Amino acid sequence: MGVREITDPDNTNETMKVETPRLMVRAWYPWDAMGGAGYFISFTYQFIWLILALSHSMLTDVMFCCWLIYTCEQLLHLKEIMKPLMELSASLDTVVPYSAELFRAVSATGNQPLPGTDGDGIRSIYSNQHDFSQFRLNTGTIANVKQGGVGPNGLTKKQELLVRSAIKYWVERHKHVVRFVSNIEDTYGAALLLHMLTSTVTLTLLAYQATKIDQVNVYAASVFGYLFFTLAQVFLFCFFGNRLIEESSSVMEAAYSCQWYDGSEEAKTFIQIVCQQCQKAMSISGAKFFTVSLDLFASVLGAVVTYFMV
Repeated sequence: MGVREITDPDNTNETMKVETPRLMVRAWYPWDAMGGAGYFISFTYQFIWLILALSHSMLTDVMFCCWLIYTCEQLLHLKEIMKPLMELSASLDTVVPYSAELFRAVSATGNQPLPGTDGDGIRSIYSNQHDFSQFRLNTGTIANVKQGGVGPNGLTKKQELLVRSAIKYWVERHKHVVRFVSNIEDTYGAALLLHMLTSTVTLTLLAYQATKIDQVNVYAASVFGYLFFTLAQVFLFCFFGNRLIEESSSVMEAAYSCQWYDGSEEAKTFIQIVCQQCQKAMSISGAKFFTVSLDLFASVLGAVVTYFMV
């Protein structure tokens, strides 16, 4: 409850203090907002305004997190296609089940022909219906050796080109992901640095204000609500930044866990390149001052506690 001075009804020359309901934000209105219907109208208006203001302040944060989620899903896609790619690559030197089974969608019929590669490039191989992430090896299929093949298991020139195109697709896709992460850092780096600095100061002031609250009222709800909102903002950045680091680090583990030792020389060279390129995990930094991860969230909390104690 707040306190305001009103004219004493018994003595017009003096004033008296009375308790009045407190609004969430101190503001002036052309009506009496300290009591009656005016208070409820003002309170409802401020509540809607705060929801819209907080939602608007989260738009940039949500967009940043969406870019990180998209990047993580791209890395997950590359990890999922690694194993079938290696199995198909190994078929250049070793007899394995019919290679077309690796490139047939689960819902496709058994009579569906292998997609051609003449003159269409990689787009004719990887479409929405024949996405590489849906490929599964049918272990019950017997090796299909065709006449006029070029490999020891009867691979044709078209199938051999398909394998090389698949490897090229993986490498180019990974290059695009690396460039995409670099563009995100260039775009949001300075903004992240400013955001973390202001969040640290805001959290320190809010923590100090929270210690001065001695009763449950609208003011207490506003302080604690803003405190948890600011913490959620920082945690949102750090959580998805940490997920990007984990997903990019697991690409090298997925490559090493494949049966590359049974594959062709092309497959072994490909795995070696992947391991070299993925040794350093992808991450987003705040203008090169810090890396966005859960460690940063712990550091922000530690800084808030330190400043608060001082």
